[in-house]
Amino acid sequence: MKRELSDREKLILREVVAQYVLTADPISSRTLSKRLKGRFSPATIRNAMADLEELGLLDHPHTSAGRVPTELGYRLFVDDLMAHARLSPREKELLDREITRLGSTDVVNVLEQTAHLLAEITNLLCVVMSPRFQEGILHRIDLIGIGGEKILAVITIQSGMVRSLLLEVTAGITRDEIEWVAAFLNQRLSGLSLSEIRHSIGQRLKDGPMDNFSVLRTMVDRADQVFSFDDRNAYLVEGVSHLALQPEFYDVDQLRRVLELLEDRKLFVHLFARREGGVEVRIGRENALVPLSSLSVVSATYKYGNLGGAIGLIGPTRMNYPKAVSIVEYTARKIDSITGEQ
Repeated sequence: MKRELSDREKLILREVVAQYVLTADPISSRTLSKRLKGRFSPATIRNAMADLEELGLLDHPHTSAGRVPTELGYRLFVDDLMAHARLSPREKELLDREITRLGSTDVVNVLEQTAHLLAEITNLLCVVMSPRFQEGILHRIDLIGIGGEKILAVITIQSGMVRSLLLEVTAGITRDEIEWVAAFLNQRLSGLSLSEIRHSIGQRLKDGPMDNFSVLRTMVDRADQVFSFDDRNAYLVEGVSHLALQPEFYDVDQLRRVLELLEDRKLFVHLFARREGGVEVRIGRENALVPLSSLSVVSATYKYGNLGGAIGLIGPTRMNYPKAVSIVEYTARKIDSITGEQ
């Protein structure tokens, strides 16, 4: 930008953004004069708007006498002019109640409901990347004999997530032998990532008594199944119906193009490929992928134990940024605090 804005120009830009987000209609100088209770005349506001347009912060649609913010105008608003929005007690209560369940029930289900709440509150599309359990660190392995040649393997990772599966071995094994094998596996494998185990388990157990305990051979042969958590729900999407209500998506073809994006896994890789810490706002063409160039994305990372996840709100550039930033930040930090207590 060529120069620093005056206090009057900052006020007018802030009000244009606020009113345009609210109405989706270009904002006229007369409308702003009334909004500001006659503090500035329409002529004064019109001159200031013309200066802001010259600076590239406002645009002047040819079908209207009013102005709308540009991407640069939104960026200046987000970086320098935006006031922090406060969540209502009801919104906090709903989010707190849902997120607190992370310690006692299915993680993916809780995150799905949380995404649904965020979409409801903001009227935007919400995408949540669930913790990457595939990258989890093995905490312990428990083996339970259930009769004959069947053993239940219980795999626990450091985040507290647990999965179990039934193993069939080629020969019966006593309780003492099961306990010895479990201790041997924990000694060799605990503290390693699941991906490390899958790729190196044969080498790590090569001096073990494979011939005496067929369960060891089974663990090696089925490592890709045993040390793997389901990532089918890696990305959770809620709020498609809310997005359809935004004026920008009254055009069915435009909405369809956005929905097609949700089928592209590369989109989510881009969406959450970011530094950790704080809330990030990407506006329009700041998004590297062309299909996202007409949208804005507000996102933050969170921690589930030692695993990372992320939350993103997607909508038109005409977005209520103060609300979106506040609710994403609150949700991410709430997840951090709840799972950090476990």
